[in-house]
Amino acid sequence: MVGLIKQVWRVSGIYLVWTILHFCASQLYTKFCTPLNLIGFISSPFLVTTPHCQAFKWCINNGSDALSSMWIVFGTWIISHLS
Repeated sequence: MVGLIKQVWRVSGIYLVWTILHFCASQLYTKFCTPLNLIGFISSPFLVTTPHCQAFKWCINNGSDALSSMWIVFGTWIISHLS
């Protein structure tokens, strides 16, 4: 039982980290790379190529992939333990 709790904590910790990274990167991307005003509209083609915007985009894309994969893993784990 203790091993199971450690395993669930480890998996949920990774899920929590990816959730936080994805959320923060999404918020920061809209603030710094595509501001919601006329200047933001004009400058966004230049801003999205900057290193920090590329890093935010990487976190958003890989975070959503990791979260999707984790739902599949979670569903598979639940199904395997039900039968």
